Amino acid sequence: MSEGSPTSREALVELDVFPPEQHRRWTVLLRLLLAIPQLIVLWFLSVAAFVVIVCGWFAALVLGRLPEWCGEFLRGYYGYTVRVHGYVMLLVDDYPPFAWHAPDYPIRLLFPAPTPLNRLAVLFRLILAFPILVLSGWFTTGWGIISFILWLIVLITGRMPHAIFEATSAVLRTEMRVSAYAYLLTPTYLKGVFGDRQAPPPGPVYIGSPSGPMGGAGRVTGGPEAAQSPTRPLVLSGGGRALLIVMLIVGILGSFGETSMGWSDDDDRDAISGSQLARSVAIDFTDQTGHTPQHVHCPDSLDADIGATEVCTVTDNGMEFRALVTVDAITDGAAHFRTVIDH
Repeated sequence: MSEGSPTSREALVELDVFPPEQHRRWTVLLRLLLAIPQLIVLWFLSVAAFVVIVCGWFAALVLGRLPEWCGEFLRGYYGYTVRVHGYVMLLVDDYPPFAWHAPDYPIRLLFPAPTPLNRLAVLFRLILAFPILVLSGWFTTGWGIISFILWLIVLITGRMPHAIFEATSAVLRTEMRVSAYAYLLTPTYLKGVFGDRQAPPPGPVYIGSPSGPMGGAGRVTGGPEAAQSPTRPLVLSGGGRALLIVMLIVGILGSFGETSMGWSDDDDRDAISGSQLARSVAIDFTDQTGHTPQHVHCPDSLDADIGATEVCTVTDNGMEFRALVTVDAITDGAAHFRTVIDH
């Protein structure tokens, strides 16, 4: 699903990760705590990135390309993102600098040179990207579910086993490639989810961005700074591939489990029993008439949706009355309803 010239088929974002031989256990132990300042900065940057993405999408529809300033910002933003995410995911031990461009950091993204974009593909970009956004979400969810086990292994051994390093790098690279396609930094659809068969072809790559809100400078290079890392090409061993498949399966099950739990919660909220309605109607009848009814009959259940109504029958002194029950509010998952007695 590539656009533009035939060379755009290889317009992929590449990931370099240079892992340490040994992790400092105290930084592993406190990794999430240490990452909080970075995550806060990243959240603010994501707000700005959203605005840039929207502007870039409209501009690309008109120009057939992503404006230069949009590309510069987004390359810097995703470069910053991959450093923070890679640190949180224990791929490296060095703390990410608060800098827009960090050429010496052991994690970096290499972007393809800007290329023309197909306007029709830009128009339907999110629809086209939806399957791979879901796939990336499954991988990230799966990694997150088993992350405690991975963290424990690194904490105890002081290093990340090779299979875990490979699978985690693959998850991070997939996340970045999907983002780059979805937000117009590349016209090339996701590929290489389960690793590469060969090294990517040589060519100019963008290291960081020419400028950014935190200073620093990026550049286009094909030289020493683009030197290959253990993740370029990312060739997975049998163990790394198996672990990546496990992450995918766990992520799919976790996602469907969350959905099922949501449906279950909705079902529990919606189950307002007839006996609960009858008790409420009896109390309301007593408040309105001053005496307790002999019998109240209500349906088996009532949907807890605002505006839902049901009719109950109240028997008092041999006479029957109709009681209209209406759900008028839902707070903290509980439905609240009012009763109108037809005397």
